Amino acid sequence: MRRIPVMKALAAAASAFSLVALASCSAAPGTATTAGAESGEVNIIAYAGVWQEQYEAAVLTPFKAKYPKIKINYVSKRSSAEMLSTLQGQKAAPATDVSIMDISVSESGNTQGLFDKVDAAKVANLANVDKQFLNKDGYGPAVMVDAIGLIYDSTVVTPAPTSWNVLWDKQYAGKVNVVAPPSLLGISLTAITATMQGEDYTKSIDKATVRLKELAPSIASFAPNPDEYQSIITGQTALGLGQNGRGQFYSDQSQGKMKVAFPSEGTVYQTNTVNLVKGAPNAAAAQTFINYALSGEAQSAFAAKLFYAPTVTNATLSAEVKKRVVPTDGSLKIIPLDVAFLAANRDKWTDVWKREIIAAK
Repeated sequence: MRRIPVMKALAAAASAFSLVALASCSAAPGTATTAGAESGEVNIIAYAGVWQEQYEAAVLTPFKAKYPKIKINYVSKRSSAEMLSTLQGQKAAPATDVSIMDISVSESGNTQGLFDKVDAAKVANLANVDKQFLNKDGYGPAVMVDAIGLIYDSTVVTPAPTSWNVLWDKQYAGKVNVVAPPSLLGISLTAITATMQGEDYTKSIDKATVRLKELAPSIASFAPNPDEYQSIITGQTALGLGQNGRGQFYSDQSQGKMKVAFPSEGTVYQTNTVNLVKGAPNAAAAQTFINYALSGEAQSAFAAKLFYAPTVTNATLSAEVKKRVVPTDGSLKIIPLDVAFLAANRDKWTDVWKREIIAAK
């Protein structure tokens, strides 16, 4: 498989704290507050766990120091699918201003009218976003880039794995964890498996489904608790799928017990976008936050904390951090994800997993 840059990997996208707000905390739904861009509040919905902890340290705390009159209300969700569900429930009366979520899910939000376009006149740092990370229709741009990796227990899986086929190795039966769809991890494994089977996943996943049904009996959990990383660190499982950034973080936390590898068959990018909710009750302050999230300062700090690659051209990374974030220069073999296709077919794939793959366990 040829190596391609992230711009091509995301070309399909170009072509194609649950939150409860109290009346005392925000203006009427869909109405911008009268507060200026440097005061008010911002209601953010984004990821939970270590992502939240590190984003708080790297981005939210410095933002609060820079804009002390803007209050941040943060609601965490484990997955982008959960965020989307929350936003769908708020569509008639938005209580959220900003969402940070996976691009395949934010694409669904764009088509459903949940998000507004980002005004470059109000978000000056949009000019620093690498063009390959901009949404062609003007919706929320990519704010960070990661990739799906094979995470493994380095004390059990030796030598280091170089192929996704290790998941099917019988010596690890009962020691594999896979977070099933609608999680991006399960969606990604479906696309990767289809590609390995010589199948165009936009036309069919029949061959991938057969292969994944063969894997099902070896999977210890389709919803590892508390997460896929701790499952390996604690010895519950020895192999799984995870994101490189968090994998790098937990590799440090576990003194190298858990590691992450990119198999030779290729992998997929995991890209998060920062999105302005349509009818956001605090639109002005929300745009101030989005502008900061797209600053070189914020993205450099978060890359150093959780090893996500920046999307802005003015970020500055140390040599050590550069070695650990996902390369976006074409040096990593990437299987392109058709974001528009996945947005339209995520529910269908989730159903296939429920009816056929998980049932085969």
